[in-house]
Amino acid sequence: MTVPELEDYFSGINLPQTLELYPGTKLNDVAQCVDTHLTVLKIYGNIRPYECFYDRLLKIKEMVEKEQENSEE
Repeated sequence: MTVPELEDYFSGINLPQTLELYPGTKLNDVAQCVDTHLTVLKIYGNIRPYECFYDRLLKIKEMVEKEQENSEE
């Protein structure tokens, strides 16, 4: 998934306020995290020192999608 595709995805959804990304890693402002991560990737691209930003965005996307699936059941 490209950075513009991630940007499009996150611009069209409601994000939770908080999210436990990993055990012991809680995001208190998911929207702000997504915004700053996208900004970093737009500036620097998906190069090795910034791969973690891309990986976290994919993890957030995965968790949001899973949460949406669970709420539809």
